[in-house]
Amino acid sequence: MTTSIGPENPVPSGSGLLCSSRARDQHLDPIGTAGCYRGYLLVEWPLPWPRDLSEDPALAPVVALVRSAGMRLQGLVPALAGEPSRVIAYRWPANGGARFERTEMAVGRGEVIAAALAILDEPPNVDETTDVLVCTHGTRDRCCGSFGTVLAKELLADPRQLGKDVRVWRTSHTGGHRFAATAVVLPQGSAWAFCDKETLARIVQRSGPIDDLLPRYRGCGGMASPAVQALERAVLREVGWLLFDMTRHGADLGGGRTELVVEDPSGERLVWEAVVSVGREVPAPSCGLAMELVTKTEPQLVVECLRRR
Repeated sequence: MTTSIGPENPVPSGSGLLCSSRARDQHLDPIGTAGCYRGYLLVEWPLPWPRDLSEDPALAPVVALVRSAGMRLQGLVPALAGEPSRVIAYRWPANGGARFERTEMAVGRGEVIAAALAILDEPPNVDETTDVLVCTHGTRDRCCGSFGTVLAKELLADPRQLGKDVRVWRTSHTGGHRFAATAVVLPQGSAWAFCDKETLARIVQRSGPIDDLLPRYRGCGGMASPAVQALERAVLREVGWLLFDMTRHGADLGGGRTELVVEDPSGERLVWEAVVSVGREVPAPSCGLAMELVTKTEPQLVVECLRRR
């Protein structure tokens, strides 16, 4: 007997541990798990996808380009049959930024590969579009295929619930399936864990205080390292939503010391420094595998001695 939670990945009753449920039970802190990239390349690509999108032979030239550019490839489930396909590049400014710069092309289905190979030579668009990527990659992990698909369908039923100029996409693996449902909000590049539609509405609209959302924050993909992501979250607690409008970049200074340099709207340069260390190593849960059989661990980052210079 099965309880169908998502079309890509129904979850069998009594099938054992779900990694995202176990991660919640363990109170895993997702900070530092967003990945660090120079950019994202998004392509509308029809289902079914292999377990790793990069294994699709047709995408091989795009995979090579993305890797050489230090970017991350994300597949998007096509929004409408028969409509032009979207190819979207998000690039983090070389000297730090407040958000990723977006370039978008709409092309015929047979032109996706050519567009993906050409888009990095195109200038960025200037508009207010926000893309919300919800991982629904069931062939990679059943928590994403179930919890992610439910969330994506709720949002796609009425994208206006997230606000004006917001597009919702079902996307391929974003990493961190143990934190399903996961989402990435672009162009700000923030990655989030244990999402629901109310949470994402608050994040996209920057509604209310941010403090209770910080335990779900995985980090900004434009930051230089997991340690910088952890420091950025500590600064985000102090500054609030406005930090996402400020140009920033960080660096690991050695000896566990990390810094984040921020330029506020007035042009003032602010520098925070902290010691970021691994507080504990915890088992990384895997769907269907008893915890005593788990061998992989993940670090839980701790920020100490935070100060503004």
